Amino acid sequence: MDENERLPEGTAKVQEEAVKEDLTDAAEELAKGAENTSDYSRKFFTMPKGSVEEEEIVDRDFWRGLTLPEVVVQPKKKGTAKRVAVNLLMAAVFLGVGFGIACVSARGRGVVSNLVTGGKHMTFNMKVSDRPETGDEQKDAEGRYTAQGIAEVCGPSVVSLDIFTEMSDMLPTGKGSGIILSTDGYIVSNAHVVDKGTNGIKVVLNDGREYAAKVIGSDPRTDIAVIKIPAVDLQPAEFGNSDQVKLGEDVVCIGTPAGYRHSLTKGVVSGVDRQVIPENSSLPVSCLQVDAAINPGNSGGAMFNMWGQVIGITSSKLASIDYEGIGFAIATNEARSIIEDLMEYGVVQGKARMGITFIPISQSTAEITGSRAGLIVQSVASDCDVSNTDLREGDLITEINGVDVTTIEDVTAFVQEMKPDDDVTIHVIRKKDDTEEEYDFTFKLMNDRGSLAEE
Repeated sequence: MDENERLPEGTAKVQEEAVKEDLTDAAEELAKGAENTSDYSRKFFTMPKGSVEEEEIVDRDFWRGLTLPEVVVQPKKKGTAKRVAVNLLMAAVFLGVGFGIACVSARGRGVVSNLVTGGKHMTFNMKVSDRPETGDEQKDAEGRYTAQGIAEVCGPSVVSLDIFTEMSDMLPTGKGSGIILSTDGYIVSNAHVVDKGTNGIKVVLNDGREYAAKVIGSDPRTDIAVIKIPAVDLQPAEFGNSDQVKLGEDVVCIGTPAGYRHSLTKGVVSGVDRQVIPENSSLPVSCLQVDAAINPGNSGGAMFNMWGQVIGITSSKLASIDYEGIGFAIATNEARSIIEDLMEYGVVQGKARMGITFIPISQSTAEITGSRAGLIVQSVASDCDVSNTDLREGDLITEINGVDVTTIEDVTAFVQEMKPDDDVTIHVIRKKDDTEEEYDFTFKLMNDRGSLAEE
């Protein structure tokens, strides 16, 4: 509308009256509806006193007098958000643990790894069953003992030895083993074990009983010794014929390696009639070679065949043998006469010793090398009568009492027929420059006191 134009006189008044009428109508409608509204409406819409009479609006300023209820704002409690977060976290943890337990119970422990690694781990539950009942666990179908049977039946016949030397105080300084010979306490062991017990020897039986032992006799030449304890009703071992042992035969060894009492090792016979030469002696000892572990502490223990018979007395590895899987046991047939002499006399009767160590040169070796067959002298024992002759290292012995000798067996056969103090004459060839000189030396045989050397 143009500002120059003016409304007709009275028009503004008419419009004002119209607005009043509209407001009056709206107020009447609200007032009429208030009586029928819900409690909620009544709380928020309260007509001021005097503003409505007889259902009519009497004041144009109705809305100015309308009173609204006060809204009370509750203050927020501190830490509410944190408590909500903690509750949610705990709920998640409990749900996770419950899920894991359910998975493990249903599928096994591997299921968790499979979920994490994508199935790269397998689920495996190992079943453990009881041993089946059998008729006789100690023997096989052919009547031979199993290793378990040897341990149970023959184990009580093997004892452990604690060795007390001059260096000993309250504790033993050495360990060894022994084999019960009789019910009244005779025990066989190795001489190199027993001879060290200058301050005493303690015997520990399979059942744990302990006894002090006394030495009956010792023969270092064969490494055999006999001791005795004051006990009765012992279980003696059964000794077998070692000449019947076969190469490759199964054997079981029982002893005290490294101080572990009544230990069992199993192996096979690797060699029979091995001639082991004692230190400072020309006489070899017949031994059985075995691949079962034989270590310090095993010495004097038993080698059993699978019939439960002792076929050898174990001795630690020899010093000259620096290989694994090579052990020796003195054959029972070799030890038998020694044991009998020691028990009866306390010493070995009639064992002679030449006092010479040598290297045998066989006839075939001599032909290949262009030398002569015989025994090349390595050393001469100073405690033997032969040291009083002019025999020297490097000399070649070709005859003993007029008989050709080229092997260890030749010397063994000769000496076994002799006794200490018997006279012996050897024929010797000595190289000097480009010539050979020949000599005959006569000396007496000595009582053999050699011993097996070991690490």
